[in-house]
Amino acid sequence: MSGQSRPQFDVKEILGIIFKRKWMIIVPIIIASAAAYGGTYFLKPEFEASTIVWIDKPESASRELMRIIGSNQYGRESGEERRRRLKALQNEITSQTYVYQLISELNLDNDPSVARKAAELRESSPQFTLEQLKYNILLEDIRERISVAFVGTDQIRLQATSNDPVLARDMVTKLTEIMESEKTKYELEKILDNQNFADLQLEKTESMYQQAIDSLTAAQRDLLELKLPDAISSESNQNEILADIEKTRQDKVDFKDRSNQLMSRLKELDLDRSRLNHTDSLIRIRTSIDGQLTDLAGMMDAYEWTSQNVVTASVRLNNKVRVMEREISRQTAVQFDAFPADQQRLLEDFFVVSENMDVFNSKINKFQSSFERLTTRISVLPRLQAKITDLGQRVEAARRYRDAFQDEGRTVEILSEQAKERTKYKVIEPARIPLAPSWPNRKKIAVLGFMLGLVLGGVVALLAEIMDSSYKRTEDIEDDLDLPVIAVLPKIDKLKFR
Repeated sequence: MSGQSRPQFDVKEILGIIFKRKWMIIVPIIIASAAAYGGTYFLKPEFEASTIVWIDKPESASRELMRIIGSNQYGRESGEERRRRLKALQNEITSQTYVYQLISELNLDNDPSVARKAAELRESSPQFTLEQLKYNILLEDIRERISVAFVGTDQIRLQATSNDPVLARDMVTKLTEIMESEKTKYELEKILDNQNFADLQLEKTESMYQQAIDSLTAAQRDLLELKLPDAISSESNQNEILADIEKTRQDKVDFKDRSNQLMSRLKELDLDRSRLNHTDSLIRIRTSIDGQLTDLAGMMDAYEWTSQNVVTASVRLNNKVRVMEREISRQTAVQFDAFPADQQRLLEDFFVVSENMDVFNSKINKFQSSFERLTTRISVLPRLQAKITDLGQRVEAARRYRDAFQDEGRTVEILSEQAKERTKYKVIEPARIPLAPSWPNRKKIAVLGFMLGLVLGGVVALLAEIMDSSYKRTEDIEDDLDLPVIAVLPKIDKLKFR
């Protein structure tokens, strides 16, 4: 018997195998494609909105002048410098300053699911207030949903994703507005606090003179916006606010002492590890209290602290705190109904004191922050008034420079190089509501399912062919039997009779 030779497969044989095992290939393809495509309907869609912003760095001189003074403004930006600039933009746009404004503008902190997560975290981290935990949760979530990328030399794409298409659009739009607002405030602060405005007055053109006038007008407008009624900015009104804050601090100290006393008694009864579970009703009440505290703190620059509006808001806040205390009493009775009555009262007192201390913390933080903004606003008025006087003088000087250097363009260009460049942001393509989710991509997933089914079907067909021990060629029979094949009868599926 001759040795068995290695089987040789040509294209015709391979096509024959595929045709013979076609259902082993087709069925996995159909199943995998259908499963992949159908599975996308169980995935939560995400929508993506974006806007393109042009960052314009205006040129203040010609190329020839730049060569004369040796500036490298026209030098090409390296890849590393571009990456650093993109990273700086990403960090800036996802900073707490921007994200906190975004949360406030879109009222993202009013989401009950976020409040519930914060309440759960607070049970293990009672040193943080509910508001701090909510903002921390939202901060981390929003940072993951925002991205920045260059789409040109001086163009960036600001992109946001969300399960709500309208929210995705609003996030991008509001972030762009916040970026423009922050940049505008920064530029105005440079003009008011630094001595760079003297460089701007050397510009020869009427537009630069007009910018000086616009800066003076903006400062005057800011003065009108910052100026407060005498009753609000008076020292007596500030003392009333400070007295309220100090009283809250003293109440907090008293409640702290009371908390320590109650904790000592709880330890004696081995109840110091007891915790009150925050129900949805208690979370809603606590969130409402935080909202009232924010509203009350915001009244500092709008009303005199002894006015009826402030008194009414304080009364509503106190009433809501009493509602919270009654809810705590009710929840304590429900959650610790198996405990003796005296232990229930002890736990109830401790939970009420603890929650009131948290309210005091929020009140002190909000009031102190608002009071600092108020005093800063009051203290900046004289400085702003002095700056306005200085800006008026600089506008006059800019006019004199314009008139003096109208015919000396080159001299003005050289002097204008001393002016510090300002970056301007302009929206090229505003954000729109996405009509279709960016994820999941059903076509791509279906194609992946098709490819997976093709691979699985091919593997199954190959294994079936390998494990098939029947004879497939006459040469295999001759090799096995060591006898020649005399004739081969073709396979006849049907016989036709006339």
